[in-house]
Amino acid sequence: MTTKQQVNLNTYRKRPRELAKSMMEALGPVGDLHPLLDAVAKDRRLRFEIRHRRFNVYYDGGTLMRVDGRERPWVLHFDENYFNGGALKPPTLPTQFSAIKDAHAWVKAFPDLMTGMDAWWNLHPKDERRHCQAMAAANSRMAGPPPADYLVLDLEYQWAQRRFDMVAAKRRSTKDDATGWAEPDLVFVEVKSELSACYGKSGLGDHASDYRDIITSSDGRHVKDIKREYENVIAQKTRLGLLDVSLGFSRFSLSIPELLLVFVDLEAPLLEVRKVSDALSRAAHIRFMRLDSPDYVMTADAAVSLEELVAEST
Repeated sequence: MTTKQQVNLNTYRKRPRELAKSMMEALGPVGDLHPLLDAVAKDRRLRFEIRHRRFNVYYDGGTLMRVDGRERPWVLHFDENYFNGGALKPPTLPTQFSAIKDAHAWVKAFPDLMTGMDAWWNLHPKDERRHCQAMAAANSRMAGPPPADYLVLDLEYQWAQRRFDMVAAKRRSTKDDATGWAEPDLVFVEVKSELSACYGKSGLGDHASDYRDIITSSDGRHVKDIKREYENVIAQKTRLGLLDVSLGFSRFSLSIPELLLVFVDLEAPLLEVRKVSDALSRAAHIRFMRLDSPDYVMTADAAVSLEELVAEST
């Protein structure tokens, strides 16, 4: 597997998160995949995320189902490792999509699959993933704008082997747009709920370096590409009814994307936070936020600079 150090950022091109026209049509009101989308719309525990010519349905931060449309017939997948070592057995389901009956079969099996995932997580807890999906649910809305200042657009973003827990839009009010959603800022979000996860590999320093690589490489071309990618994600989610057209989104602002480090039920480790700040260029925009579960609503005034974070801790 290619490491991020081996990726040539000058020539790197990412395949955008985008569904093909045929899959968009199949997810539409009269399409054969629509029962899956309808199930997500009716259950706040589920989350629909767009990938390159495929999509994932998430449950509690794990992938409940993946529909891969890169080849015909489309592949339907669930990770049966969730049932390993337990008394439960996974249901038998179609692995290739042929007709609407296959979608209905999967929707009918969702409760059994979710039970298997719950049993696995009871033995192998992964609180950070659970927090991420809870944050996504609290900061999204299918009818109207989100309740506060951030709109979570995606879970588990990867770019050139650099990973962030979420991508979000941040409300940006102007004299011409009091609601702030016409041209919001783009935000990369990393969530930490255990102190050990703040250090070493995939710790705060690594994420700071990853963020720096994105915003400084190739004279800003990569930032423009990512903004275009998520402008299209928003357009497709709006057409699917996952975002409300009343949001009024037009495009992302010209501002450099922000890195938001969120600490859930955890005090920020100041020494490591200082290292993060030192690793970033002057152009970087980094902010910090603390959330206490089960209140996951993200407000702009809860996001503070390094100086404000240090002042709060002294």
